[in-house]
Amino acid sequence: EYRADALAPVQTRLSYYASSQRARAILGQPRSTIDLRRTILDGGVLLVSTAQGTAGREVAALVGASVLNLTDAVIREQGELPQAQRRGALVVVDEMQSMPGVEYESMLSELGKYGASFVLATQSLDKLDDLSRTLRTTLLANIGCLCVFQVAASDARQLVWELDRERVSEEDVVSLPVHHCYVRATVGSERAPTFSMEVRKPEGGSPATAARIREEASAYLLTEEEIAAQRAEGRRRVDAWIEQLKAERKAREEAERQAKEEAERRAQAEAATDAASEGPRAKRQRSRREQPSTGGAGDGAA
Repeated sequence: EYRADALAPVQTRLSYYASSQRARAILGQPRSTIDLRRTILDGGVLLVSTAQGTAGREVAALVGASVLNLTDAVIREQGELPQAQRRGALVVVDEMQSMPGVEYESMLSELGKYGASFVLATQSLDKLDDLSRTLRTTLLANIGCLCVFQVAASDARQLVWELDRERVSEEDVVSLPVHHCYVRATVGSERAPTFSMEVRKPEGGSPATAARIREEASAYLLTEEEIAAQRAEGRRRVDAWIEQLKAERKAREEAERQAKEEAERRAQAEAATDAASEGPRAKRQRSRREQPSTGGAGDGAA
């Protein structure tokens, strides 16, 4: 019963992979086309789309959490490198509350010493409580720069204390215009006074740049046929490995059987040899016991 309870969450998450062709295509390949370790060390850029409309909410969350946890592991590996060889990494996560299973608290408190920094965005503080009861407190305690856009009144009541209650009121936060925010920043070791800021609107994109990015990204893509061929090859290797294990086990059992039979034959041969060598001695002992005692009979006649 305990084992079933422990395996249930794992089986539930794995079922998302099994039920989604897109998730299997993304994370179920025998070999990834992306080297995340090299991307970080080379200062590259990796964009991961977790749009729920195309992959579904559960699959998108699972893919995003898997990539973030892998990023966490790769950044921690830099602890084994000399300081001069470590490369900082900027991790940007939109809608962080939609990706459960990510150790945000550990990442925020530990990965900074390896040169990692984070930009985390969420629409509601209450959503963070669904991930962890202590995540909200840990997040606000480790933030170097807090940007507050228009939020609900329940969030505004707490955030004004993080900004500066004397400078910013709840009404100020709730009534913020679009693309405006209040900022609490730390410069060096000093906290700067809270200020308001207007964020520049996104500029129009370049079709030529978009086409170039898509072309470069296509080098990392695989067709469904290629993925199916990789899976078939992977299954073939697994089947061959299983057959090899079976053959090795059969050979080992046969060797053990032959060794056991050989030991039994040796034991029987030794027993027969012992019986043959002790036979004449036993006969002589019996003959001595059967011979009459002549001395005793003469004394009686006299």
